[in-house]
Amino acid sequence: MSNENTETVIKTLNPYLSTLADTSTRDRPVKRRAIEAVKKETLQITTWTNAETAACELLAHLIDSLLVCTQSAIESVREQTVGILDSLIEKCQKGGIDSSVVEKLFTQTLTRLKGEPTEEIRAAWMDLCVTLTRKLNDLKISVTESELMMDIVHAATDDAFAEVVKRAAKLIIVYAQTQCKATDYACERMVRLTIPLLVHKHTAVRVLGIKSVEAVLLASAKGLHLLFEYEQVLDRQPIVPALIYDHSPLVRDHLFKALANLLCQWDPRDRYQYGERILPIILSGLFDELPSVQVTCKSSLNQVAQSCTRDLFEADIIHEVPTDDKLSETIGLKQLVHVCFDKSLVHLLEASTDFITVRQMTALDTLRLFLEYAQMNDLVKNIKKIMHYLMVVYINNNDQQQVREKVFKIIDLLASQLPTADIYLDVLLSRLEQKYLITETNGFPAAQTVSVVMVFLKQFMSASELPVSSERVLKVIEKPYLKLFVEDQPETAQHMKDIQTLLA
Repeated sequence: MSNENTETVIKTLNPYLSTLADTSTRDRPVKRRAIEAVKKETLQITTWTNAETAACELLAHLIDSLLVCTQSAIESVREQTVGILDSLIEKCQKGGIDSSVVEKLFTQTLTRLKGEPTEEIRAAWMDLCVTLTRKLNDLKISVTESELMMDIVHAATDDAFAEVVKRAAKLIIVYAQTQCKATDYACERMVRLTIPLLVHKHTAVRVLGIKSVEAVLLASAKGLHLLFEYEQVLDRQPIVPALIYDHSPLVRDHLFKALANLLCQWDPRDRYQYGERILPIILSGLFDELPSVQVTCKSSLNQVAQSCTRDLFEADIIHEVPTDDKLSETIGLKQLVHVCFDKSLVHLLEASTDFITVRQMTALDTLRLFLEYAQMNDLVKNIKKIMHYLMVVYINNNDQQQVREKVFKIIDLLASQLPTADIYLDVLLSRLEQKYLITETNGFPAAQTVSVVMVFLKQFMSASELPVSSERVLKVIEKPYLKLFVEDQPETAQHMKDIQTLLA
């Protein structure tokens, strides 16, 4: 194609564009014919030998005139003009659109999102932005272009039309996938832009929100913490933990897949640094109410575990990756749990005190599974903290036997994993000391503390095969001052008798 051909098209279009420069509704039929003619002439370049270069040249020459048409009072003119621009951009070669043209298009998109009354045309502007973003050169995007793009997403996520919001999610995805450096630079703002999508009333938008946040975090994990923080201004609970209980199985399914993919795709440094937040979420998916979501989560967890096993192999900590898939999974999960243990444990313990019963039960199930993969030294180091939370949960659920049963299952697990019974006894028996009971250090009445300690001692001794020092236990539980807390509490007295029987 020669420049003469481009000039010929421009000369042909000039009369029509002059007609359309009047943005009023006057001469409506004439203006409709004019925009049809512009559309026909611009689309013919697709048949040219060098259509990509021609499209860039034509776009650069026509941009100002066409942007005037996007403000026409005639709806069909506005709609077709956006379509013409989108088609021209689609034909342009990647990186071939002049930066000034890009800025003009982004600026006009932002303006029209706020001023365009027709929902479908606002959606078309967002489609144009997605097309344009795909055409941007990875290395040449300017700060101005980046800021405009994010302003557009912000405006689109506030739109009342769901289709516009969906396209905002698609724009985030395309931008994050094609502009990794710019995404990393503005990671926290990008993550904040996804939050309105994740809490949107439409399921399809929330699913796209998960995909968009996945794309952003694959480019840079630095903004992950924003999805796990309480929002004071809006009084909004942390986003991702709340999505575990989303009423749509499709949303939950995509959530667990996305989080697992992040852990698999991140480099080892990010995998273990940010895994402490994500691991408890993925584990909780194994207790989803829907079996299909459980299957998804199990598969996702397996992928994560295999990645961790390969990390150990590449670090020369293990000499080969086991051929047994189950063994490989166990090794990987133990490594991930060990590295993430302290902070993941805190998240799970705090979740176990949730005032919503179903969430509390899920958290307790997840905590038990998490502790199954714990290393002995991690358990021993944190046993006091674990027992404190278990006591709090037990005391606060006097009328929830199901919750208490889950507490017992965790005690049973500890009984099978601790190397000696003395580690467990050190924590419990110290709570029966007179000074401790008088000061009510744990925040509960002394009688209640004594009762729970007796229950936990009984449960541990019933489940453990470890030798327990009868003399040590009896010396504590039979101290005279404890009679004051036992005499008027038949249930506590019975627990004490049961302990004495077990010891005998």
